[in-house]
Amino acid sequence: MKPIIKYGLPFVLVSSSILVYSAVKNQSQQQININNFSNTSTNQNKTDKNIVTITIQKLSVLANRCRGCGKCVRIDPQHFEMSVHQAIVISSTDLNSSNLTLAINNCPGQAITLE
Repeated sequence: MKPIIKYGLPFVLVSSSILVYSAVKNQSQQQININNFSNTSTNQNKTDKNIVTITIQKLSVLANRCRGCGKCVRIDPQHFEMSVHQAIVISSTDLNSSNLTLAINNCPGQAITLE
């Protein structure tokens, strides 16, 4: 056997298998990158659709405006209580209740705020 064939053929076979392997590896790596990109954009779209806006509200009685009439306590005892001739907030839950709205609207000193 000639030395070129004896040593050249295995070299050609090994080098071509390395080239094929690297081409397949690069192609699969590109495919993975494309998949990661599409998954990221899909997940981002799903996340954008699932965004929930939370509004925080604070219920308070302005001490300088409260006349101490107790009307808010009679209308909505769930949220208000009298303390030393002045209304105070005892609960900040269920701020969408109709009784709370009535108490805010019927306060003669307009001392109840919902921010």
